[in-house]
Order: sequence, then structure tokens, then C-alpha cells
Amino acid sequence: MSDEEEDYMSDKFLAGLQDVRPSLVQNRGKKRQIEVQSKQEEQKKRQREAASSGNLNNERLQQSLSQPLTSDNKGFQLLAKMGYKAGTGLGKQPDARIEPVGISIKSGRGGLGREAAVAELMAKRQELRRAHLLQKAGIQPGDEISTEAYRRRATQKAEERKLMYDIKRCQQTCESLDLKEGIAEPDMEFFWPPKPKEEVEETEAREEQPEEEEEQAEDDAYTPSEQLEMLTSYLRTAYTFCYWCGTHYTSIDDLDSNCPGLTRDDH
Repeated sequence: MSDEEEDYMSDKFLAGLQDVRPSLVQNRGKKRQIEVQSKQEEQKKRQREAASSGNLNNERLQQSLSQPLTSDNKGFQLLAKMGYKAGTGLGKQPDARIEPVGISIKSGRGGLGREAAVAELMAKRQELRRAHLLQKAGIQPGDEISTEAYRRRATQKAEERKLMYDIKRCQQTCESLDLKEGIAEPDMEFFWPPKPKEEVEETEAREEQPEEEEEQAEDDAYTPSEQLEMLTSYLRTAYTFCYWCGTHYTSIDDLDSNCPGLTRDDH
């Protein structure tokens, strides 16, 4: 066999079979695969041709617009009949336009109003995000809006969350220690965690007891910082327990000797 003749069992000959037409392939799976690949290649080819044609047309248009109108142009001749001279502005105003209005070629497939709609949507998102941040910081409409005011409000909200967390932990500790001592009711309503909402019948029954309402109103008169101070003081006096230390001391003398102080800052 000569070197110029191809061996039908060689790799070169077998590789050439991949370019065979789908109609000559008997295997359905292979035939389907070849058809899909052919369609994908044709689609990519059309996209490349469309992009190349669009860029070429755009370049030609921009090049044409950058050149002045010649004297044999119908539009130029009409303007010349009305007194227009090359290089001068349109109209008698001193600021009359000399250069033509530029145009932008739209290459995408979106609608004409899509860009405006997207810009409006982004502005709305920024506005809503700003409103949420101000609301989270506790700044109401009409309040002072500045970087310093925002930081001050954010710090204040963080301190309030920390204060409510400490009150909740103190209430749980106080309830646990009171129950161990056999105390069925707290000395003050806020010494224990708030009870879950009861049924309407029980609420109506409580409304007939004005003394409990007056006691609840008295408890609500204390600010969160005052409630925390009273809770920590009660735990120290009644159980020699320091909430800030997290330690149950053996005696008052042990508490006074080893506890740094009465507040968080002392610790």
C-alpha cells in the first residue's frame, strides 16, 4: 500500500467520520447529537455575523455623521435657500447650535424604555435602602440626618438592646432563685420574666381588680435602666449574687471584698 493511499482503519480515516451527515448515521443517539451540534454551530455563526455586521454598520454611520454635508446634498440646498451658510449656527440666536445632535446606536434587544425603567428601579432601591437604614437607627422623618446623628442613634439602639438583654437575664436568674426559696410571686412584677398572654376571659377578670392594675402601672413607671439597677441590687442583697460577675458569693463580706462594684463599668 502506497503512502498516498489512506488506510480505512487508520485514526485519520475514523476521525473524518465525525463530519458525516446525520442522514447517513444509523444510531439514533449519535444522529441526535450530530444534529444538535450542527444547530449550535449555525447559531453561533449567525450571532458572529450579526455582531460583525452591526459593528460595521455602526462604524459607517458614525463616520458619515462626522463629515459635513456637501453642497449637492438636498438638505443642505434647502438650508442654503433659507440663508444658511456652512459653519454658522441654525437661527439668529448667539448660542445657536452649530454641531448636529449626536445619536446613540441601540445594540441590545430590550425595549426603548427599559433603560429608563432600570434607572428608576435602581433609584427606588437606593431610596428604600436608605429609609430602612434610618428606620433601623431610630431616625424618624424630619429628624436631623447626618453621619454623626446616624452614629449616635445607632449607638443608642445598641445600648438599648444590650440593656433589654441584661434585664431578661436578670429576670430569669431572679425567678430561678426565688422559686428555690419557695417564693410563689415576685416582689415586683418586673422581677420575673413577663408571663405569656392569657385568654380573654382572664383578662376581663383582671380588669375587675383595680389594685393589680395600679401595681402594674407603678411597675411600668420605671425606666429599663432603673429596673436593671433594682434587679441587680435585689440579687446582691437577697442572694449575694452579682449578675455582672456571674458568681454566687458565700456571704455579704465575701461579696463586698471580691466584687469590683455595682455596675457593668466597674467590672
